Amino acid sequence: MSSFASEINSLHINCGGEEVNINNTIYESDIEKNGASSYYNDGNWAFSSTGNFFNDDHDSNAYILSNTSNLHNISPHETELYLRARTAAISLTYYGLCLMNGKYKVRLHFAEIVFTQDKSFNSLGKRVFDVYVQVMHLLDVMIG
Repeated sequence: MSSFASEINSLHINCGGEEVNINNTIYESDIEKNGASSYYNDGNWAFSSTGNFFNDDHDSNAYILSNTSNLHNISPHETELYLRARTAAISLTYYGLCLMNGKYKVRLHFAEIVFTQDKSFNSLGKRVFDVYVQVMHLLDVMIG
């Protein structure tokens, strides 16, 4: 965990996974085991999550899932990004902190790692989610 934030011009996070280097891009580790309602700050990025999973067979503090499906259409060198994922029952929000002013390309990587394409109960689900990108620009902050 970083002790303080510094101004950066890129951010790569391996959601729920260990630090990994893919094509000379370092994806930062995101393995903090927080509970149902939490906030975690790593200096240049943070996340918050809310919600508790009821009636499941998992430990109540298990908010990182491991891959149980067969990955399709994933490049072999990117496989490490899809072995684990952070989960939340209601809301999961990531924050990029101290990004320098400028234009950015936002690329999100998604793969289904829990629901399967077989005849088990794991094939019955589907994902529904929203993605929001919000930009805040602070010119001057005055307190007092």
